Amino acid sequence: MPELLSKLNDYLNGLTVNLQNHLHRTAKLGRELSLLHDVNDEKVFVACIAHDIAKKLDVNEMLQESKLNKLTISYEEENSPILMHGPLAASWLEKNFKCNDQEILDSVFFHTTGRPYMSQVEKLVFLADKVEPNKVERTPDLQEVLDLCFLDLDAAIVKYIDMKIQQLLNQGKIIHPLAIQTRNFYMK
Repeated sequence: MPELLSKLNDYLNGLTVNLQNHLHRTAKLGRELSLLHDVNDEKVFVACIAHDIAKKLDVNEMLQESKLNKLTISYEEENSPILMHGPLAASWLEKNFKCNDQEILDSVFFHTTGRPYMSQVEKLVFLADKVEPNKVERTPDLQEVLDLCFLDLDAAIVKYIDMKIQQLLNQGKIIHPLAIQTRNFYMK
């Protein structure tokens, strides 16, 4: 894993400072939460550092690159190509960075929508991305999700997705069916 992290750190130098900072804040929160919840902090850290590596592309390039990498693209993803940044990042992580840890790959792939039956690593990557400090500062309502992250990961996932679905509905935007499935799966 140290070699993978070294390659990723080299790659990060080519990203915007804002994106680098987001990845580092997410990784720091992911590590903190993983230690609290007794989850493999190394896997969480690597997945958090890698989760947005495809965001260096604009949405049209993301769609093109996804097609070149033969990724399955749903109707929702075709109409909102930003949704492909997780699957594309996972593909790059496997092909270009030689990552063969399925839990890390899945964490990166599904970090935007979540999915039913997520591992603890996947849950932490999903949540750390959503409630890293700058996002909570910009959207104070996310503090409730962050607080839940320290108590109940499943409740935090449901709370976040509920908030996000409401936001997307208010904006008249597409909702990925996997986000709805994730919400329904983790409801208590």
